[in-house]
Amino acid sequence: MASPFTQRAVCRIVEVVSEPYDAPDWTYLPGTYYDVMFEGWTFFCRSDKLRPISDPDAEVSEPSWATTEL
Repeated sequence: MASPFTQRAVCRIVEVVSEPYDAPDWTYLPGTYYDVMFEGWTFFCRSDKLRPISDPDAEVSEPSWATTEL
């Protein structure tokens, strides 16, 4: 699960800011990772969780839970 801080970037448009790299160590799920930037913060993300914005099925609007006031 993502931390509350990281959840802010989930389902949002992010900028990829690194070359692809392998999982940093055995505690990460295997795969290719990228560093991505959102609102001035850098996060790591597995490649299978990223979709290009040119994807016609990409969800680029804010999810409903992000706009609901608690």
